[in-house]
Amino acid sequence: MTADDLDATDCGTTDVGTKLRLNATDRRSQILAAAMELFGERGFHDARTRELADRAGVSEALLYRHFPTKEALFQAILDRVALEEHVRAMEAEAEGLPPRAALAALAERVLTQVRDNPCVFRLVFFSVLETPHLASQFYQRFLSRILSLETRLFERAFASGSAGPASRVDPGVVARSFHGSLLFINLAGAVIRIEPLPEDPKAMAEAIVSLYLPEAAA
Repeated sequence: MTADDLDATDCGTTDVGTKLRLNATDRRSQILAAAMELFGERGFHDARTRELADRAGVSEALLYRHFPTKEALFQAILDRVALEEHVRAMEAEAEGLPPRAALAALAERVLTQVRDNPCVFRLVFFSVLETPHLASQFYQRFLSRILSLETRLFERAFASGSAGPASRVDPGVVARSFHGSLLFINLAGAVIRIEPLPEDPKAMAEAIVSLYLPEAAA
């Protein structure tokens, strides 16, 4: 099972009746699926290990054998949803594209994940918000790299001299504003759920990039 196998609205469901026959690897996978579901619903601190064990169909002792702490669970979830692979893919893709096209591809990738796996964004948001040192780790491992990539892309775009007045702004500030637009869609659509999820990530990505780099300035 991968993150893409999880239902986009309820973070996946667990079937206790099938868990008695699972081997250790599958049992671990089932615990992770239950943790993604529960953390996405309750947040990191409000999720109780007893409820998690019940939802996964295991004893608390077995849960602790696989994951001694909730932080260990969170780290395993990050590995499971392949955030590292997504960041590396963004970095590799950007190398072969003009800055504007690379930013549009990056935004489309993020917005597609928000649309297809909102529960992942909810559980990551709750976990890093409630646990400062996890937030620091998440920033260093993932967000700082994305912001650095976005900054480099705006630097390249501005260096061409075709970005108009925007080229006089610090690329790092522009990159954070750009990413803030993506973050708002994540918060409003996936976390708080007060706005619809992106129906057309490609079109939305293009619209956001155009605010910073109009087509004529590409």
